[in-house]
Amino acid sequence: MGAFISENILKGGLTMSEVERYRQFGQNLEALLRPASFPLAIKFIRTEEEIPPGAKRPASDFRHQNFICQNFKIARTYGWTIAVTQKDCNCKIARTVYGWDPLTPEARQFAVQFTVGLYSRDAATSNKWTDALYTLKENDAGIVISPLARTKVVPDVIQIYGLPAQIMRLVQGYLYMEGGTMPFTSSGRAGSCHEGVIKTIQLGVPQVVLLGNGDRVWGGADDSEIMFSSPSSALGRLVEGLEATHQAGLRYPIPKYMNYSPGFQAEFEQRAMERAGGTLVKER
Repeated sequence: MGAFISENILKGGLTMSEVERYRQFGQNLEALLRPASFPLAIKFIRTEEEIPPGAKRPASDFRHQNFICQNFKIARTYGWTIAVTQKDCNCKIARTVYGWDPLTPEARQFAVQFTVGLYSRDAATSNKWTDALYTLKENDAGIVISPLARTKVVPDVIQIYGLPAQIMRLVQGYLYMEGGTMPFTSSGRAGSCHEGVIKTIQLGVPQVVLLGNGDRVWGGADDSEIMFSSPSSALGRLVEGLEATHQAGLRYPIPKYMNYSPGFQAEFEQRAMERAGGTLVKER
């Protein structure tokens, strides 16, 4: 690993625990990217006994069910650890892709009725999107969402929300290690809960995620935000590549080139000189 990582992962010659290692990765990402919200650690749980002490639950602590994307926003801005099971979620799309509600013929019909005229021109077009969904086959109880730099869980997936330039840096860091290009597919829908978790873990490679309407209407994502998700298995190499490219001079915030002599359009410059009454210095 690069010096930035290795010097922080080892303390007194002792390797950190897995949780501490991921916390350090979170600190590295925050230092290198300066994101406006916390990168997230997301872990699948098989039983509710795996929920860490102190984690908040929407149904009991917020007193209502909500959408998974809302909890991503809460965790990445409030810094809370949140556990979401089927008792906490009332989003039909999320309940389908997380395996809580099977994609029955009735569910398909609901999807068609909802999307035709909104996202799809007809039933056949609508069904193409349904066929492209990634869904959990395992009988998972839910997920735990925790800010990565202070995570209470060893994650399966990492999510980083940011501006396009920050996500560009993550792509550069990943490809520094892997080479080539990152493939991109998007439907403009179900971004964070589906593409940013289920698709990412099932394909096993990082994803650039275009956040959808749900993420922006209910999940609180800003118009300027997109997201980068990664399976936790790729995080070490991602951070290593990010640090290496940072050391090479690819930084965020992007350093703008400012060493030049400014000028004006010729007509504007003449008028400016006349208005200035000779107080503007002009090289001859």
